[in-house]
Amino acid sequence: MKTLRLLPGILILHGLTYAQDTLKTVPVLPEIDYNPSIAGILFKLILSLVVIVGLIYLSIFMLKRLSNRTFSNSENLVKVIAKSHLTPKQSLFIVKLGLSYNVLGVSEYSVSFIKELAPEEVESLKQSPEKPKSFQNVLKSVLKR
Repeated sequence: MKTLRLLPGILILHGLTYAQDTLKTVPVLPEIDYNPSIAGILFKLILSLVVIVGLIYLSIFMLKRLSNRTFSNSENLVKVIAKSHLTPKQSLFIVKLGLSYNVLGVSEYSVSFIKELAPEEVESLKQSPEKPKSFQNVLKSVLKR
């Protein structure tokens, strides 16, 4: 009984689908070349490589430019004049604080004031160290023997 009620609807739908098939309109698909040439592949590869390398250089340039910015005052109140490592975790620093020069001992967990230096002492320390011999001069002296 239920199928008899649905039968006219099924027949109408079947007729409509048959009517659409008689129009014979088949959609035309665009032709796609699934086998691109080697030249096209190489061109895309080289273009992609140039873009990526360009982005890398641009990011390095921007990082350098941003890292060179200083956000401090134009006057540096604290300036490290010299440092010398005593052990891997202990060092001596000569620091200029305003107009005075101080010697500081720095370890892993502390900073200790050692001595205040006069400006003349600092100038004499700057001039006294001898320049180390270059490798070329040392090698020449060894080869002469």
